[in-house]
Amino acid sequence: MQYVIFFLLILNSLIAKGQNYILPEGEFMDTISTHDTKDTNCFISPCNYYYSFRAKYPKNSASLLNEAHLFLQKKNETYSGSGYITLRFTIDCQGKMTKKVQVLQTDEQYKNYHFDIAFVNEIYSFLKTLDKWIVAEPLPGKRFSYITFITFKIKNGKIINIIP
Repeated sequence: MQYVIFFLLILNSLIAKGQNYILPEGEFMDTISTHDTKDTNCFISPCNYYYSFRAKYPKNSASLLNEAHLFLQKKNETYSGSGYITLRFTIDCQGKMTKKVQVLQTDEQYKNYHFDIAFVNEIYSFLKTLDKWIVAEPLPGKRFSYITFITFKIKNGKIINIIP
């Protein structure tokens, strides 16, 4: 299955951007990831996680929850479903979110579930407004990209918590 994902990523880079793919391993959106950096002090690795660099987003969950509610109120849409939507992505060496985002969706019992795609896209749009990501610089002059995630706990179509 890993070869299928690799093939889809290569094919997508040749055809179009911003496609959604639903595979047995999960759902992926905007699966084109480009690093425009020419920074030779930038280390890109698929194994670096935010907690290795103490790079948790600098706002607490309550603040993010309030911002998410304000963001979603602008469209005033109603959604349904209960469970969790987790967006997993990479922060590059400039502290910017890359375009490759994995979408993991479960119901309240952690079984596979699919929320309304419009709701997932709204949550993704909110995520793109977050612009205070920490640059991982464990050694002076040496920056690293890292993987992070945000989980939205949903109850009856409303976000009730944001983790971490």
